[in-house]
Amino acid sequence: MNKIFLLIGVSASLFAQTLDINALRMAQSKISTSGYTNVSSANERQEQTKIKVDKPINPEQYLVGPGDQFLVNIISSENVANYTLTVSPTGEILIPSVGIVQINGQTLSSSIKKMEIAIQTLNRSAKIFIILSEIREFKVKVIGHLQNPGFYTVTPVSRVSDLYEEVLNKLQSGSFTNQNTDQNTDQNTDQNTDQNLYPEMSRRNIEIYRNGKSIPVDLVKFGSTGKENNNPFLQQGDVVRMPLKEHLVSIFGGIKIPGNYEFIKGESLSQFVDIAGGLRPDADSNKVEITRFISSKEKFSFITTMSKADTIIISSEDHIMIRYDQDYKRQDIVYINGEVKYPGVYAIEPGKTTIGEALQKVGGFTTRADQTKIIINNKSIAEIPDRENKRILLIPVENRSPEEKAYIKARMLTTKGTIESSSLEQAESLMGLPLVNEDEIVILENFDYIEILGGVLKPGRYPYTADITFDEYVDLAGGITNTATRKKFIIKAGTGQRLPINKTSQIENGDTIFIPEKMEYNKWIILKDVLASLGQVAALIVVIQNALGI
Repeated sequence: MNKIFLLIGVSASLFAQTLDINALRMAQSKISTSGYTNVSSANERQEQTKIKVDKPINPEQYLVGPGDQFLVNIISSENVANYTLTVSPTGEILIPSVGIVQINGQTLSSSIKKMEIAIQTLNRSAKIFIILSEIREFKVKVIGHLQNPGFYTVTPVSRVSDLYEEVLNKLQSGSFTNQNTDQNTDQNTDQNTDQNLYPEMSRRNIEIYRNGKSIPVDLVKFGSTGKENNNPFLQQGDVVRMPLKEHLVSIFGGIKIPGNYEFIKGESLSQFVDIAGGLRPDADSNKVEITRFISSKEKFSFITTMSKADTIIISSEDHIMIRYDQDYKRQDIVYINGEVKYPGVYAIEPGKTTIGEALQKVGGFTTRADQTKIIINNKSIAEIPDRENKRILLIPVENRSPEEKAYIKARMLTTKGTIESSSLEQAESLMGLPLVNEDEIVILENFDYIEILGGVLKPGRYPYTADITFDEYVDLAGGITNTATRKKFIIKAGTGQRLPINKTSQIENGDTIFIPEKMEYNKWIILKDVLASLGQVAALIVVIQNALGI
């Protein structure tokens, strides 16, 4: 009897393993062979680690390198060709039937242009679609506050701020310890492993060592000015020094963002004011008091003006107090952000200054602006309690009336105090709308892509073209998978509405194509699991019988 049970267990396990192998072979057979992957070997595929593109990329800034992967779609009168091409270690990309194109170190836009020109030399009438589908990874070295140097994996779209956050997370988890800055001291090593020091990492004194040069990085200044040179992209071979924060300067009073800021040697009063968001409208620019500490017990104060701010160099531990103008009449303001030429805070006459007039003050739209989408937020209105919403939420779902359920749904789709246009006509109608104090105007960036999600072989973002149909977009994404349902939807960029796709559907810039996937029911998988379980039970019975001496 023991032998019978043992035989059943072994047979079931072997059968389960056989099914695993067969399933793997079936899965491999389903992979489309119409594309072409420019990877020389299996080892090279392992070394060239890539990740999906998950954030916006500036094609004029992104530098193409070995390991980057492109989707190339060529539509001609004869056929449709889809290729998955990877940049070789030498920076070349091989396009079937076209040849080799050298794109290493070139911008994404110029690389795509070179590939298009190469293809057009053979077929001038073809429609060509080329996108960066996967980006390469590489390692950079972090030194400074760490007890041991560490290597971090980044991508060409990773900035120093991204690396900074990753280092913080690692320190918080206890993966690294802080280094004692005094190399000559012989203190207890337990003092060097205080994980509470991780928030004190410098954000302003970061350095990148690149090609024998030192590049300063100031994440605080980047946050206040938005200038990208203060937070550059990382490159392969970079060594990043992240020291601990040492000295502070405090600034309070008539400043937009008061607080304690990290000290940088040689910085002027005007630069510090800019970092802290600039002066408030009610600040007295002629009464700036600076308290300076000579020692822990000795200090002195002096009064200066903002007209001399460029010539006054701030010292470590200075305390800056900008006095308020007692005669100032409070000015109503509006915040204007997004894709405008000069975003910022602007004075308005409440109930008189219109959105159109406010947009003229900021120089109008940028070239990247989507002029159909204008958002106006009013914080004071948004903060007014929605008593009806609170009342309904206290009622169990099953006891809510249809009207109450509809109210909750409608509230979820809207934001109190927010007006948003979804078309050019609506946007133009908003131009005459008068503003009130502390309104915020946001101009969104214009989309240049659509997104395809769900049951396609290659989900992701694809270039938007007005004359491309739904089926052609699906072809760009590698076609529909076997697990896709028959349902197909468009999620509109402007409203977030989900609409079923039909013959009259129009795909617009920024829309999302969504094809739901069905839950796969595979009787062989179920049978495999059952047999595997039976095998385990049989083996357990044998063990029990042996233990009992049966």
